[in-house]
Amino acid sequence: MITALSLLATVVVTPACDGGDKAADTKGDKKEPEKKADEPVKQRDPGTSIDTVNTDGPDISGPVPPETSAVFFSIDGALIPLGCFDKDKKKLMGGKDCGKLVKKDGEVYLKAEHATELDKIGDPKNALCEPGDGKPTSFATPKLDGGQAFDLGIYPKSAAQKFLPVSREDTTSASRTNSIDAKDKKAIEEAIASNSKKAAGEPVNFHQVASLDVNGDSQPDAFYSANVINPKDTERYLFSGLFMRSSKSPDKLVLLDETKTNLEIFTLYGAIDLNGDGTHELWVNASFPEGGGDRVIEIVGDKPNPLSKYSCGL
Repeated sequence: MITALSLLATVVVTPACDGGDKAADTKGDKKEPEKKADEPVKQRDPGTSIDTVNTDGPDISGPVPPETSAVFFSIDGALIPLGCFDKDKKKLMGGKDCGKLVKKDGEVYLKAEHATELDKIGDPKNALCEPGDGKPTSFATPKLDGGQAFDLGIYPKSAAQKFLPVSREDTTSASRTNSIDAKDKKAIEEAIASNSKKAAGEPVNFHQVASLDVNGDSQPDAFYSANVINPKDTERYLFSGLFMRSSKSPDKLVLLDETKTNLEIFTLYGAIDLNGDGTHELWVNASFPEGGGDRVIEIVGDKPNPLSKYSCGL
């Protein structure tokens, strides 16, 4: 099992030494106003107002959903909005609608596999693979315009506190995909057979086996990307899809997505709680020989609800 690594660390600030005691009656010193005994102490909600600093990277302190709207981006030369939360409408959305929540010069959190940085939102700009037609729906940043490479962006920066990464290298390694439990393997084989009669009885291959607590119960939820190669055309699949087994429904496999062209392979890249309800939305990639795209999938009960189409027109 993989335990999701937290991006956050609590910083304890200690007062600096003043180098010596000051006389209590120093002339000209201003006395601090005394606090009334009956004055109420302002309480803060640690679930929505997190004053924390990411010591492994930039400061991402500040409000988090549902206190603030939030936008999640994939990156392909520019920030491509995949999913978002509008705090005023109290609604999850996807695609170009998310661009309305972005403010120019606002701080955006950028993350690559081994680097995290902050940047400024720039003007609308076509990504290298811009979804849709017409005006650009993606956004420039100085670092991206300068050629730096990142995998994802989160706006505002403080919403990055709600992001959970998945180790792609580890979860797609042969040691992981070949060590799947026999009971789980059988259940997935049966699920594939019931979904595709052509795939029934054919060998099932596993591209990814991952664990991530996306429903907030402190128990790992399991994810399986599986495929069945077409024996008559080994460049295509009889079936390819991404399954989830929730810790809250351990006897049930949920098919999150499946191939429409018989070419895609699915990978769970991470998850983010965009609306602050305690359940993370899933960042999923669909790749094929010529490219690929991403989207965010909301889990409603046991059913997947994609917030938008895949980027790059999949």
